[in-house]
Parts: sequence; structure tokens; C-alpha cells
Amino acid sequence: MPVRIRWLVAMLIASPAVGQAQQRDSSHAAALEEIIVTAERRPSRASDAAAAVRVLGKRDLSRRAVTDLTTLLRDLPGVQIEPVVGSGAGVALQGLGSDRVLVLVDGAPVVGRLGGQFDLTRLSPAQLERVEIVEGPQSTLYGSAALGGVINLLTRRDLGPGVEASTQFGSLGQRDYRLRVTGPALGLHGAVDLGRRSADLVPGRAAGSVGTADRWDGMLRVTSPLGGGALDLRVLGVVENQEYLAASRSGPPSNNFNDNWQLDALTTATLGTEGRTELRLHGSLYDHRFIRSTSGGREGGAAEWDKQRVVDLEAVRRGDLGRHRWLVGAKVEREWLSTGRIEGGERAAWSGAVYVSADWRVLPWLTATTGARLTSGEVWGTDLAPRLGLVARGPAETYLKLAAARGFRAPSFKELYTNFTNPGHPSYTVLGNPDLAPEYSWNATAEIGRSAGGVEVYLRGYRNWLRGLIETELVDPSRSVFAYRNVDRARTAGLEVGASATRGIVTVRGSHAYLDSEDGSTGLPLLNRAAHMTRGAVTVEPGRLSLTGEAIHTTSVPLTRNDAGEPTQVQDAYTRINLSTGVALGAGGRLTLGVDNVADTRPANAPTYLGRRWYGGLTWGIAW
Repeated sequence: MPVRIRWLVAMLIASPAVGQAQQRDSSHAAALEEIIVTAERRPSRASDAAAAVRVLGKRDLSRRAVTDLTTLLRDLPGVQIEPVVGSGAGVALQGLGSDRVLVLVDGAPVVGRLGGQFDLTRLSPAQLERVEIVEGPQSTLYGSAALGGVINLLTRRDLGPGVEASTQFGSLGQRDYRLRVTGPALGLHGAVDLGRRSADLVPGRAAGSVGTADRWDGMLRVTSPLGGGALDLRVLGVVENQEYLAASRSGPPSNNFNDNWQLDALTTATLGTEGRTELRLHGSLYDHRFIRSTSGGREGGAAEWDKQRVVDLEAVRRGDLGRHRWLVGAKVEREWLSTGRIEGGERAAWSGAVYVSADWRVLPWLTATTGARLTSGEVWGTDLAPRLGLVARGPAETYLKLAAARGFRAPSFKELYTNFTNPGHPSYTVLGNPDLAPEYSWNATAEIGRSAGGVEVYLRGYRNWLRGLIETELVDPSRSVFAYRNVDRARTAGLEVGASATRGIVTVRGSHAYLDSEDGSTGLPLLNRAAHMTRGAVTVEPGRLSLTGEAIHTTSVPLTRNDAGEPTQVQDAYTRINLSTGVALGAGGRLTLGVDNVADTRPANAPTYLGRRWYGGLTWGIAW
């Protein structure tokens, strides 16, 4: 590497990825060596991924005794939580809402979106080994809906013989219980995980809401040798019952009931001693029942059903070509939707895709990543999603990352075939459009960083250009008739800077994220997005004890605006302070205590609950 180029890279650079800095919560190992699987669909170092990566490890998931993931994710720099349709909460990445962020479980898309949004609170953090977040379009490897990025929930794979029990409790009526049993049986290795989570607050609802949420969770995992490879079966299930009061425009408040049934199964066959060939059979089921009752019970209202199904078969082949690495894959998928909100009540369609990705070792200090995915849908047509990335390494653990990619989101059955009239006051009609094309985005990301001597710093910037966004357009003002159209365009851009330093038993972290956005049709900033988020944290780990304090400041968030473009409702800026402590009690044992938002600062007009939350948790395991 020429001296001038090495000097330039060293001067530009400032850090490891944010997820790597966050991983200091879990380990003092070098964050740049963190092994991830989502960014490249194979185990690789986070420093080799051209995309922006964040990681939450097992200790991050257990450190704050959370009943749902959004409690943790809301404190990551640049990540924003938003309420989803009905009740629940999703995640926005790079300023793009949860309808444009793909949720994976073990690398497979899971159904269960209402109005295009996925409620992350439905899935139990206790069943997860880690969470990997890859920002920016990931459609090359994962297909539709990954415009803002992907959140990959990787389930637990520890199968050593033993029993683990845990309980978590806290304010707002949090009462969580879980039992996990693992061990060999009939020549197989397996695990059974059962749990119950309950709270006196429905996720995604505002402070002061009256309601409850109860969930039963279960997961089964079985593994077996398969020649020189392995066979892995994972089945995950959730039964959720929510009840809450909701205001009515034309009468007294009604009792609303959301009942959800989720089942997701994945069978993976890894062939050969090196695992270069992988076959994946995946099925996902989601049933949603909504009842609006005026009598106080479920029997007092008519049930509205939304039933979603998907089955897909995927084959992936990985290999090496000298010092270069490649991956090819093919996938075929069948999707079904049954609901009274679409014309005909039920729809089904096929889609298929082929994709390729390669890492080219251009020079000892320079790697290029290329890839493309061709996806074809039975009802919406064809889309091509390419990507290109460069990772350059300089002296003293410095690096420079550059990436460009295209993402897309295929129109949903509801957007294609909706024929729905709301008879309430005011009444309106929404019509589908079978001629919709996929919406798409282009993204450019750059990151410079350095990690040496226990100190890590980074600077990252990104920009997204979105075109053909699918929105409702007023087509008949006299009758309040709306129809879906590819009408909108938008732009989001951001900068993020952060650092972490470890000296002995103390780790200090800090970051600041800035978001700039624009609605192409109005020229105004997008709603429901904070422009600035600042975070600082200190962790002290003397022996088995861990103490963490963190402060997060979020600026004001415009929620609604009038026809003149002036904000009419704004969530105030606020600062929250979180304190947590944990004590390792031996093999598999841990006691956790803490308080989120110690000062109970509650911004006005917040659409979700952000007040004080205290909690405790106890986990104990026995191995044999």
C-alpha cells in the first residue's frame, strides 16, 4: 500500500461500527473481530462488512430484564421506535419506518405485518442468542421490504444438557416466567423453551392507557448429524391476548381486543463437512383477530380476521475462488392472505428469486463486495437489486468503508386488492390498485474508523433516495374515496459519530446521531422522526458485578401538521437516565436490578409509554 494512501486512510479514519461499540456491553473482546452472519449470509467479521452493523449479544438482552425488544432498541443511536397499526411497536432505521424494515428470525422473513408494519414486541427476547441489525438496503440478499435495513433475531442454539429457569418482574405489572430444558434424546440434541410474559400496558399505547397484554411463548429446537453435515429444526410459537380502552369519535370508549397467534418453523440442512451447501424449508403462520366491543367482553363485538401464511424453499451455495469468496442462492415462495379488507377475501401468489454475492480481495488491504438479486412476483412483476461495497484497511486498525445498494418493497396484497369502506364518522373508502409497481430506494453509505489500544471511534454518513412510494391518494373528494398509487418520493440522510474506551474494569461509550429527511411531495421533513439523539454510558465490571449508567437525549418529534405545513402536535424533547446492575451467581445464574428513566421524564404528546420503569430478574441454570 503506497505510503501516501496509508497516511490518508489513517487520517480519515475514526472507528468501528456502532454495533461494535455497543458490543462493549457484552465483552471486552476487540469489537472489530465480532463474528456476524446477517450482512453476508455467512459467518464473517463485522469489520469485513461494508454495511453498517449493530449487535446486541446475550448479555445485552438480559442486562435490563426486558419483556420486549423495543425497550433495548430505543436506546441504540439512530434507532427510533414507532407505534404500529392497532397496538404494538416497530423500529425505524435511517429514518425509514417499520413498514420498510425487514424482520428476520434466523435469517428467514417472518409474517405478521398489519398495515405493512411488524410488531417486534410480540417475540420474546429470552429465546434469542443475539440480535443483528444491518442498516441500509439489504434486498440483494433478503429481497422485499429491506429498504431501511434488516433486523435478524437469532434464536438460542445452546443444547448442552441442563435446565434453566428465570423470572422477571417490574413496574407496569411486568411478570415474566420461563423454563428451558436441553439435552440429548434418541440420538438427537434438542431444547424446549416455554415462557409467559404479561404486563398492564399494551405495547405501542400512550401513557395513561388502560389495558393488559399476556403472551405465551414456546420454542423447540432439534439437531441431528446428516452425513458430514447437520440437520436443524426450529419451531417458534406465540399466543398473545391484548385488551385496551380506545376513544371513539361518535360515542363512549370501546374495549378493543387484539388476539394473535404466531407460528414460525425453519428446517435447515447443511451438507458437507464444510457446510458449503444449505437447504432451507421455512413456513410462517399468523392469525390476527380484532374485536371492538361496547359491552366490555369479546362477545360484545364482531371479530375481524387477518390470516397470513408463507412457505418458502431456499438453496444457498458458498465457495472460495483463491482468496475470493462467493455465494449463490435461489428461492421460491408462496404467500397467502385472508381478510375481509381485500376484494374476494383471499389472495395467494408465487414469487421467486436468484441472487449472487462475492467478496473480491483486490489488494491485501482492499476488499470489494459485489452482488445482485433478480426477484419476480406473479402479480407485481420483476425487480433487480444490485449492491457494491469497498473496505480498505490502514495502519493501526484503521479502516474505510464505502457502500452503495438498491432496495425494493413489493406491493402487498392489501395495496393491490383492497376494497374497504369505513362506515364510521367520517366515512371513507380505500381501493386497491393491481397495477402497482414495487417502490425502491438507492442508498450510499460511508464510514471511517479506528480501533487501537482499547479505544474505538467512528464516523458514519448515509443518504437514501426513495422513489415510487406506495401511498393512498384522494381520487374522489365528493365521496372521500382513496386509492393506492406509486406517487411519493422521499429522502433521508444522516451522520453518526461515536466512541468507546476501555481501561481496566471501566468502559465509557458515547454517540450522537443526526437525521435529516424530506417528503418529496411537500418539501417538509418527514413526520415521527427525531432529528438528534445523543447517548452516553459508563459500565464498571469489578469481578462478577456489573454496573451501568446511561443517559439518552432525544430532540422533539413532529407528529402531525396542518395543510400549511405547520406542526400541530409535537412530542417534546426529553432526556432519560437508565441505571442497571447485574451479579453473576455461578454457571448460568444471574441477578439483575435496574430502573429505566430514573427521573420519570415524560415528553408531552408521546404516542407510546416512555415513563419510569423499574425491574428485576433472576436466572438460574443447572448443567449435567
